[in-house]
Amino acid sequence: MPKDVLAPCGLYCAVCLDNIVNHCCHGCGCTCGECAGDTHYQGCDISQCASSKRYETCAECDDLPCIKLIHFAYHPFAIHHLQAIEVLRRVQKVGVEKVLEELRAFFADEETRLQWAFIEDYGGKRAHEFEQWKASLGT
Repeated sequence: MPKDVLAPCGLYCAVCLDNIVNHCCHGCGCTCGECAGDTHYQGCDISQCASSKRYETCAECDDLPCIKLIHFAYHPFAIHHLQAIEVLRRVQKVGVEKVLEELRAFFADEETRLQWAFIEDYGGKRAHEFEQWKASLGT
């Protein structure tokens, strides 16, 4: 699977932290065994739901945005997910190929890609801090 894919949830796999910094992921659902694509896919309720309905993306679903997707897009430690629902709405309007073309153009600038990676990394660090804080409460 190419790195330049749109995940079922609406995220653009080419700007995933695993791609930008680690250069080690081929996108959601890749089964090469050398990247995190299959792990992301198998652990994702959204990907599993889309797959069970034989959808390429959630843009094909009449229930867009469903509650799973809303929670995903607005997760407090995943600010980089905020665009997912709007990307999927854009797919409904103009199609996957046009949206991929638009995303390629938007993320063509290295500074933009690095900003995106920074935000994803920042959220991951906050999630780790949250777990430490939660542990300190003894819950």
